[in-house]
Amino acid sequence: MPEIIKNLFKASGIFKCHHPMHRPFEYKVSPYHILKVKNCYPQGCVEFKWRCYNFEKGKKCPRNFKHVGRECFSCNKYHENKETYSPETTMSSKELKRFIEDYHVFESWCDEMRGKRVRFSGQVKSIRPHLRMEIDSRRNRVSLNGYFASFDKGYLENDLFNDKIYLRLSKNILERTKLADGDEIEADVLFTEDRGRFILRQPRGIDIDKNNSKPQITVSSSLIARSTGKIIDGAIKHCHGCKFCALIDIEDLSRKRISYYRRFYCLKGVSDNENCPVRLEGIMDDYKNNRNDRKRF
Repeated sequence: MPEIIKNLFKASGIFKCHHPMHRPFEYKVSPYHILKVKNCYPQGCVEFKWRCYNFEKGKKCPRNFKHVGRECFSCNKYHENKETYSPETTMSSKELKRFIEDYHVFESWCDEMRGKRVRFSGQVKSIRPHLRMEIDSRRNRVSLNGYFASFDKGYLENDLFNDKIYLRLSKNILERTKLADGDEIEADVLFTEDRGRFILRQPRGIDIDKNNSKPQITVSSSLIARSTGKIIDGAIKHCHGCKFCALIDIEDLSRKRISYYRRFYCLKGVSDNENCPVRLEGIMDDYKNNRNDRKRF
């Protein structure tokens, strides 16, 4: 019998944590991060934050470092702050217990699916470049690693995966198929999971039903975005649904332990979402349209 599957790794409304790293996501934290990566509920976690007296006073590093990192330990300007954080939940103990039981069942399903080839079908929601950033003490490097077609839902064989899922596309596949938002696609894919995000890889036997929309992402525009794009500061509530907003995977080598996380990345190079020209232009267009509608009456 066909099943309806939700991604419990990324279930919303379960946990919140006020660690500064979660600020861009309005302190909403996935069950995957809390229960698997940090395993910090309910005991919390302790972090020793690396600090620099020079940076705190607005001064430059004499060794031209941009971040506090491993190479700073011997410097007399280096110090640490001990910080403690505890995740919160709005659920009752009974509700949370039931969720965690369902979570472990879902985790077992993922273990069985991981690495399998399956037939997938769905409608493309958006296509974005897959960007990676490497951070060390001196600089940040951004690389382009193919493309992601995202789906709000899709079928894995006969089962409905009723949640966000991604299909990784190479440069050659994107140029050959000219896949665009709204297209229906069916293909044999390799099912994989990356830190709670489900990514379908190595598509074969691709069948596309075009909806006559034009591709919004091209190889040339992605290369420009790689060079000029910026991580978005602050809350990203204004950026949801924007065609220039993408996720970037970050590998932070400047920490005591290598850290992996994601941030929202503006392909237009706008870091201040409050004053984003794309958003402000949309507001002005809405204002003009509403004023014209009032004139008709």
